[in-house]
Amino acid sequence: MIKGLYSSSNGMPPMLVRMEVIANNLANINTTGFKKDAMFVEMMNDAGAAPPVGAGELSGRLNVVRMTDFAEGSLEQTGNPLDLALQGAGYFVVQTPEGERYTRNGNFTLALDGSLVTQDGFQVLGKGGRIKFPDVQRVVRGDVAINAAGEITMDKNVIGQLRVVNFADETMLRKAGDALFRVEQGADAGLTEQDLPTVRQGFLEESNVDGMAEMIDMIEIMRHFESNQKAIASQDATLERALEVGKF
Repeated sequence: MIKGLYSSSNGMPPMLVRMEVIANNLANINTTGFKKDAMFVEMMNDAGAAPPVGAGELSGRLNVVRMTDFAEGSLEQTGNPLDLALQGAGYFVVQTPEGERYTRNGNFTLALDGSLVTQDGFQVLGKGGRIKFPDVQRVVRGDVAINAAGEITMDKNVIGQLRVVNFADETMLRKAGDALFRVEQGADAGLTEQDLPTVRQGFLEESNVDGMAEMIDMIEIMRHFESNQKAIASQDATLERALEVGKF
């Protein structure tokens, strides 16, 4: 009976975490370049390792592992010359107060001084540093071309080239807000310069969240959660009756 209570209650915290993950995924379904999270649960013993086979349910605790799904989202054509998407591998590099960050969100704009920036005002980096347009008005009119290699031209003159990087181990990337990523402190993610990226001008990468699949998962988890709640209530009532009987 106690074992049943433990099993039911032990399974509820991971469900709450999963609900939190789903809610965050759904909240970012329209966030450009957003990568959804997934999670799995593993049984661990007190030493942090998987318990031996046949050890029983009471021998361990549930460890929730949260991971990012880096699958590429669909590309949406916008026609905006400063909207950029990466087809295939790679990340744009932006400079933030906390250091370099990496993103698939190419919804860029211009700062007052003509610099290419994110919607939050972070500098978009080129291979030679920040990218600055000499004539803002012409950029606004769409008189700028960006080829697949990320070269930016005006009047057939190359004014810069986007810096695009890739990672050998994306599991070392951590979310840093607004579709930005950072490398886990002290980790080696295998950063390399992407010399031959495929940049698409006038396109944006949509979130890779499947809204219907997330809603189905949410309904299923809610059912499991309610089932566990009922099981706990039933076992608690049975235990209480047993204790009452034991008094006589």
